[in-house]
Amino acid sequence: MPYDDRSPRTEPAGAARRIHAAMIAFAAGDALGVPWEGRPPGSIDAAEVVRLPAPDRGWRRGSTSDDTAQMVLVARCLADTDGRPASMDFLTLLAAAAPGVRGLGPTTRRALAHFHATGELPAPSAGDLPTNGAAMRIAPVGWAVPPHLPERRRRLCAALSAATHRAPAAVAAACVIAAMASAAAEDAGVDAADLPDVAAAEARWAAEHHGPMGPVTDAARGHWSPPPEGVSLDAVETAAAVVHVIREAPDLAAALPYAVSLGGDTDTVAALVGGVLGARDPEGITRLGWLGLVDLGEYPGLEDLAARLATLRGAPAAGP
Repeated sequence: MPYDDRSPRTEPAGAARRIHAAMIAFAAGDALGVPWEGRPPGSIDAAEVVRLPAPDRGWRRGSTSDDTAQMVLVARCLADTDGRPASMDFLTLLAAAAPGVRGLGPTTRRALAHFHATGELPAPSAGDLPTNGAAMRIAPVGWAVPPHLPERRRRLCAALSAATHRAPAAVAAACVIAAMASAAAEDAGVDAADLPDVAAAEARWAAEHHGPMGPVTDAARGHWSPPPEGVSLDAVETAAAVVHVIREAPDLAAALPYAVSLGGDTDTVAALVGGVLGARDPEGITRLGWLGLVDLGEYPGLEDLAARLATLRGAPAAGP
């Protein structure tokens, strides 16, 4: 049955529970993928993935990366601005946190260097890279905005993407991820099997406003295959990989290892899958037998932050 975004709204308590589970599942996917980031699929040992071996980078076992750090920063930025952040609000927050963030990507590092040199946002350029940093951190927008407010959600995606990522494809991919996260956080009206349809619908809108999104719609129909060398930093390819995983493995416990098995940007794909499916099935995190290995000590107060996003989600539709 096609997803109907006119379905009953999520109650704040239910939304808070879903968002908190989504945050935990996001971090879990990130940590699961960190040890394998950059490797081709053939070099990933499926049995070792769920043992969370220590990353080669010298990080602690169970460490998360910039994926979780930036996701939490977006959530805090939304909560602290009453759901109305400007691009500069997020960039200022990110710049302050950046020295303690592990694994920042190339486009984000470039934007931060520009900000430190000029105090300004990155300017749009024909050479903007369509990397996945904006999509990587955008799930809190979906958790904080219900499906019946798509224009609010899209405006927030554009504002929070533009802090570091100006390429149209980067914004389009962020819109797709936020749409799935928004639908998944509803108490009724969407099953995991419906989420690829949500992604395809948002991809069609994004294609009209930002540029081609064929891989995402292909993935939603089951017509997309993961690259043999692993998923790249390309934003649209990353969104397609997330949709592919959710379509092929809609149960959280199976989806996260499968996301890592695709290779390449393993932590980002697995984190995003967790952020969507964790919201859809909060009980799913109890089936992650390895969850205790994930180091969440850097992120105290996630439950309170989830409740603040749930309050935003239930707020009247006024303003951007």
